[in-house]
Amino acid sequence: EPKDESLTRRLQPYGINYSDAYTLEYPRYTKISSLNRYMHRVKNFHQALRMKYFYHCLSYIVFLLLFSYMILFNFQLPTDKIPSIHWTEIVTIILVSSMLIEEIHCFVSMDNLSFPGKCFNYFRNLFKIMAIVGFILFYVGLVLRFTYTTTDEEFFAARIVMAIDLEIWWLRSLSFIIVVRFLGPHIVAIGKMLKDLAFFMCIIAIVMTGYGVASRAMAYYPNANRFNETGISTEFNGRDIFRQIAYPVYYLMYGEFGTELDDLDTNRDEAWSISTHVLLAVHMLFVNILLTNLLIAMFSKRFDQVYEDTQNIWHTQQYIFTREYYTRAPFFPPISLIYDMYYLCRLTFFNIRRVCFKKSADPRAKTFKMIPINKSCVKDWYQFEGASTYEYAHQEVKASKAVLMTSSNGSDSRCIEKREDSNDSVNDSNNNIRQIQDDLAKLNQSFEDIKGQLKTLIEKS
Repeated sequence: EPKDESLTRRLQPYGINYSDAYTLEYPRYTKISSLNRYMHRVKNFHQALRMKYFYHCLSYIVFLLLFSYMILFNFQLPTDKIPSIHWTEIVTIILVSSMLIEEIHCFVSMDNLSFPGKCFNYFRNLFKIMAIVGFILFYVGLVLRFTYTTTDEEFFAARIVMAIDLEIWWLRSLSFIIVVRFLGPHIVAIGKMLKDLAFFMCIIAIVMTGYGVASRAMAYYPNANRFNETGISTEFNGRDIFRQIAYPVYYLMYGEFGTELDDLDTNRDEAWSISTHVLLAVHMLFVNILLTNLLIAMFSKRFDQVYEDTQNIWHTQQYIFTREYYTRAPFFPPISLIYDMYYLCRLTFFNIRRVCFKKSADPRAKTFKMIPINKSCVKDWYQFEGASTYEYAHQEVKASKAVLMTSSNGSDSRCIEKREDSNDSVNDSNNNIRQIQDDLAKLNQSFEDIKGQLKTLIEKS
């Protein structure tokens, strides 16, 4: 068709080419034009970022449900009746392995050229750290599942590791909420609050350790207080120390006293019991009132900071989401394993070719930018970006100046109001002084009149 023949390719296919009309008008899969267009639309549909997100979100939900079902009902010790693992466990292993290959693909396709730069950008994301921990725990649990299978007690080690791993995978599902406009910034706020919580936990650990050691030294550990017959162990080992000192003192923060008050009330007249009561009262006052309100205030301040910067946070999260899903496979796991393996093999081949044979790198490697066919367009794009950046910065400076002028005018008006209020107060005080002076003058005149009348009466008498 003449209309189609007038089109030319403007953007390279290994870059961002969504806006190139050539890719829509010139699909060449078969000789049938209608089939070409249909296949090309199917390809573009599955390569869209929203469809990639939908596929990965759906597969992740299936993975969580399958993993939960497996750990609850089919994660059992191999016996004569059940000599092999269940099919749900096999599918779960395949899904986790596919997700691991996909994360490796995501790591190597990052924009940073150096390995330390890739590691820094990768591990600064909390959800990426959770994914790494999830993979490690899963394969550790898998090793324990096939090695420690002698007794049920040994097999529980694998079950415990797998259960903790499942909890981490459920928490990692929060990463899919980032794309929601009114929920994404709240996830960022939670991440920032974790830093405040770490500071709070350091303080609370010191306070709880101090009270735990002091109170147990006075009430529980001396043999003279005869608490051993209540079932409290005072042996020197890690399990008993944690059970008697750290564990009960931690739950005091939530108002759970256990048998603490009952043990003290059985000897309420003893000096150690009274001292422990006083120490407990001071500890509860410091932890439950002062430190808890401090934590609430820190969370509130952090949330206000995030709320004020919601727009910038949303745009940043949108960019991170777009950049990540741009290089992801257009299929859901485990089908994406084929695409990821092909990409990693191709990358390895070209790296070996570049290092060993001094050849050029992969010229058609997928890049997150628009690459024009005509190289002269790059200069025009740079000029456009520079002009747009300058215009944006100019508007931001004008807006900041307007805000400063408004705040300064507001402060000036407030100063004027304060001066007027002070002048009014001075005038009122001066008027009050004059009133008092007039009253004193009247009293003095009245006193003189009374004095004159008394003098006249004395002379007449």
